[in-house]
Amino acid sequence: MLICIIEFKVIPGMEQRNREMVAELLVAAAKIDGFVSKETFLSRDNEGKVISLSYWRDAEALRGWMRDAEHRRSIPIGKNELFLSYTIQIAELVREKTWTKPTEG
Repeated sequence: MLICIIEFKVIPGMEQRNREMVAELLVAAAKIDGFVSKETFLSRDNEGKVISLSYWRDAEALRGWMRDAEHRRSIPIGKNELFLSYTIQIAELVREKTWTKPTEG
């Protein structure tokens, strides 16, 4: 599994437009064979920084997203209208462990 980590800051006043675009892109991403999920968080330590994690079955699935027409159209909009900055990192999941506290009773 691959994880695409995007850290970005939105131009003040463009937060709602960014949320709308992300919602539209999530619909498109869900159509890509191999898209697993996406999570977005606000940084506690860096005001204004948003962290987005998208999970992909493999490199081919992520390449499919990178070739997606709707995604490609959104890139210049982000650069020119929405973002102050961004960093993209691709990580490979090597191991996963899950634990859940047993319920009592």
